[in-house]
Amino acid sequence: MKQGVEMQKNKKQFYITELNMGIDGLESYTDYSGPFTLIKARNIMEKLLKNPGQWVNPYMMSIRGPRHTNGYGHNTEFYSEREDR
Repeated sequence: MKQGVEMQKNKKQFYITELNMGIDGLESYTDYSGPFTLIKARNIMEKLLKNPGQWVNPYMMSIRGPRHTNGYGHNTEFYSEREDR
């Protein structure tokens, strides 16, 4: 993670978000819960993926937060549910 994200990850500004995909990619998104710290949001996503419960497709869920540059150099507002990414 970059330094800017390191400073932000302890602030409550991350949301569990459903991605609404269309033919051309992401059309919209819906925030379902939050705000959380990044660590808490990742724990919730881990539980959601292990036991989806009411969600039809838990893989359409993601963590959304402040814009940052990811490991591939893209400016994005979505975060990986894994700590090593």
